[in-house]
Amino acid sequence: MRQASLAVAPKPAGPKFRRASPLVRREALIEATLACLRKFGHAGVSVRRISAQAGVSPGLINHHFPSITTLVAAAYETLATSLLQSVRRHAQDSALPPRERLRKFFEASFTPKQIDPSLFYAWLVFWSMIGHDPEMRAVHVRIYGAYRAVLEHLLAQLRVSADVPAFRLRSASLALGALMDGLWLEASLFPATFKPAVAVTLCQDWTHALCAGAFPSLLAAERHR
Repeated sequence: MRQASLAVAPKPAGPKFRRASPLVRREALIEATLACLRKFGHAGVSVRRISAQAGVSPGLINHHFPSITTLVAAAYETLATSLLQSVRRHAQDSALPPRERLRKFFEASFTPKQIDPSLFYAWLVFWSMIGHDPEMRAVHVRIYGAYRAVLEHLLAQLRVSADVPAFRLRSASLALGALMDGLWLEASLFPATFKPAVAVTLCQDWTHALCAGAFPSLLAAERHR
């Protein structure tokens, strides 16, 4: 009796595993870190939570970042740079008068994206780590320097206007930045206190007062051109 040959059916081709590039993996871990900080605040600084959020093993974090602090510092720089670029884009039109460019800068600084209460939890984590961690402090110095550079550039354009008295650029940027930070903090913690348009108007009022010479300590001895 002839033995019937049994044909082996080919196995169905399964999905091919694609190894993500290191850059893609790092970006995914940074996004997962920001999501955890938004949800849990300080408790989100956890390898277990971040790896679960990213859908990877905890060991993958150690493979791409030497420490959890390095990962949090990367998340801080990514978030802050993204928000700063978003604000800066709104004030880039050099064809606009200086005061109009500043108004657009103010408006962009108080959008729902900027004053999202959940985002504030992430900022709290970052700020709490700056004082004792060199990596976080270095990132903060870079980010704050970039922000001040944008603000000083906008004020420098205002300072050369014909109807504006000479003022001390650095001091003026410190004062205006402090006003904006205070309004941003209040809006983030207590959104019902005032509408973003109120913050924009207050910043514009401060600018008008500066242009009217209402801050004697900010006035410079000589006009700068």
